[in-house]
Amino acid sequence: QAPKVPRPLPPRPLAAAPKGVVASAVSFRGAVPMACGGSDGDWGSSRDGVLTTAIPEVVATIMPHESEWDEQKLEKKLREYFSKAAKHLQFRGKSLPSLVNEYADNVMGSIFAGLGDREWLLTGQADFLLCVDAGIKDHFPSYMLRGVSQLDFEQLVLAAYDRAFDEQRFWPILSEQVPNFVSGPKIKKKVWNSVDFGRKDAVASGITTVDEFTQHWINRAVAQLSQSSYGSAEATIPMDACIKLFTALLEGGALPLSLTQEGAVAAPVHLVEEAVTAAYAEHSQPEEEWEPAKKKAKKASGGQFSAW
Repeated sequence: QAPKVPRPLPPRPLAAAPKGVVASAVSFRGAVPMACGGSDGDWGSSRDGVLTTAIPEVVATIMPHESEWDEQKLEKKLREYFSKAAKHLQFRGKSLPSLVNEYADNVMGSIFAGLGDREWLLTGQADFLLCVDAGIKDHFPSYMLRGVSQLDFEQLVLAAYDRAFDEQRFWPILSEQVPNFVSGPKIKKKVWNSVDFGRKDAVASGITTVDEFTQHWINRAVAQLSQSSYGSAEATIPMDACIKLFTALLEGGALPLSLTQEGAVAAPVHLVEEAVTAAYAEHSQPEEEWEPAKKKAKKASGGQFSAW
């Protein structure tokens, strides 16, 4: 029987907003207010210390599921994660979207490094969007938010947070499975990068069904693998091994939680063999077509042919 993807808990009902926090239509999926200060016409001002309010709000939703740390330790660790995430950001010459995404990557990387073994984190039972929003408002210079509407800002933060969370949850699954089907550091890295590339492309496409997502993911991953393997994905990972890899990934919960939030959804492992076979056929080139590129790369490296 096809494995089931864990169902994340629904967001808690909207609570009364604490001081310095207001609700909005897109805030925290419409369930929890995102932090901001000032009037509606000056939403980004008077915003110091909103992270201090946001962290206890989020920790309160986590504690029923947390068995190792007490409330005080969890709050302390989260304050460290969200503060250190901004420590080395270079604001000069960078756009707000790039900095928001960099901050989200930094903080989610720290959270998964410190709490990556927690079931409540892996299954989406905790949502740190409120804290990411507050951390940006606390640590970004105010001029970065000038001229940006509150709605545009919140949508930017939401997209950055969802992407960073999804990638941090997926990467350990991928890192665990790849060595089971290929060996050698260069080959493993090439397969890892190609599978990750294909999944990012599927996420960016906006596909909303698990079947279409899986098929798109596999196709783009094999296309990237073939491109980096001089037209032959088979030369890097045999098709049978690729089928087993994608089957293991799906069984291991590699689908984005956003595709399964309406309930338990069977991982579409039945699609893998056909999708991989079709992708190998579509993206493989005859040896005579890619052999010249291989020789050219070998010549450029001084005779040392690299698998890259």
